[in-house]
Amino acid sequence: MPAAQASQLAVYADTADLTRLLGPKGWTCVAIYAADGSGGVALYAPGETVPADDPAARTGPLEPPSADEAVTVTETGGSQVQAAATACPYFASAAAATRRDLQKGCAPPPRGETVEHLSSTVMLFGDPPGVAGGGVPSGGPYPANGVVTYTPVSPLSAPGSHVATCTLPPAEHAVCTTVLDDIVSRYGH
Repeated sequence: MPAAQASQLAVYADTADLTRLLGPKGWTCVAIYAADGSGGVALYAPGETVPADDPAARTGPLEPPSADEAVTVTETGGSQVQAAATACPYFASAAAATRRDLQKGCAPPPRGETVEHLSSTVMLFGDPPGVAGGGVPSGGPYPANGVVTYTPVSPLSAPGSHVATCTLPPAEHAVCTTVLDDIVSRYGH
């Protein structure tokens, strides 16, 4: 990470160390995982109210209480069907696997979202302010910058998909870049 950001950032992880997420120091970290290994980590900005219900009992995606400021990462666990369905809007190979495995197509990336091909396993996306796109969260007052990874089943790796989103004020865009670069280095195989 850039030396200027080292004092501003920390690595957060769930108690089983399944997923690590770089984010602003002093934020609240919540992790949720299902029996199939799917789940993720969400970072809440100071002043955000962490949901009162037991996060471990939730089965839905991690959704911060607002779309203002947050950093999240979700993963699909070891299910190749789940990995393909998650990555479906962004990767042709995931779309083909979803048609084959679930007999359905996938919606394109949300209207207004920008998508950039980084490699065969990594796509970057951007949801402008007010656009509820692929980012969790997105649609709020700040841009949601994100990355989607997709590793189909192969002899050398387990299947999987990660979706990470960083939603911060435009003045903190460099922090989002560092956070997402870290996700790519950890999970972008």
